[in-house]
Amino acid sequence: MVKAWTLVKLSGVTVKVAGVTYGKRQTAIEHLMHYRPQDVRISLCRDKSNAADKNAVAVIAAVRGKGAYTMGYLPRAFAAFIAPLMDSGKQIFSRLSSICGGQALYLSYGMRIEVRV
Repeated sequence: MVKAWTLVKLSGVTVKVAGVTYGKRQTAIEHLMHYRPQDVRISLCRDKSNAADKNAVAVIAAVRGKGAYTMGYLPRAFAAFIAPLMDSGKQIFSRLSSICGGQALYLSYGMRIEVRV
């Protein structure tokens, strides 16, 4: 797992979004495939009320004029480094890196984002 100080030194780290098969997130990811990655705005939002993970960081995708949707969460181990930075007021940048999977029937989509400090 990437240490927080490494994240600061690098131009960005690509991570796979967790929880993308929950609820209607697969449908939401499928809709995102109709847009260019640069047209999709990715925001990270601390979810301090998440009982399963005190460091939870939600990944929210928005397309101009189309609204926003929670796509999943940063992986638990990665969120453990990012959450304290967010809590201290450090600005964290993110962008859609890629959407993968879903090529065959019953295969789930996945989503990768780039995160940088």
